[in-house]
Amino acid sequence: NNRGRTCVSTLNLVDLAGSESAKAVKGLASGAGQVRASEGRFINKSLLTLSKIIQKLSSAQAEKGDKQLHLPFRESKLTRLLQPALRGNAQVAVICTVTPSDQCMDESLNTLKFASRAKRIRQRAQLNVVVDNNTLLARYQSEIEELRAELAVA
Repeated sequence: NNRGRTCVSTLNLVDLAGSESAKAVKGLASGAGQVRASEGRFINKSLLTLSKIIQKLSSAQAEKGDKQLHLPFRESKLTRLLQPALRGNAQVAVICTVTPSDQCMDESLNTLKFASRAKRIRQRAQLNVVVDNNTLLARYQSEIEELRAELAVA
């Protein structure tokens, strides 16, 4: 009986634009360049933390199954937001894009390595069902009425 049950899920769409090079923002005006450089540092920190977590999860599962290990989710806002999905109770799809340009070969290689590590992580998605209080109360009242009817017949 699925009456009153609600399935709860979360959808995270994250565009990881890639590493932001400090050299790329030097040509901008001083105010805009400083803002862009600051944003680039936050992006790089988030990507680095996400990479650390993906690396730890993929290597731990490859070595010994699901052993308990410290994962630095609190080091960036991105990993804090993605924590439930990274912990394993999720269906995850990772789409990585690379360029065939020789100039970006190092970044493309790093992207492919990241995707390879992310692919090794096992997920154990479970259905998240929540029953609200009104439905629970109505269910109990209905059960009480049924029990009273059974007592009246007996």
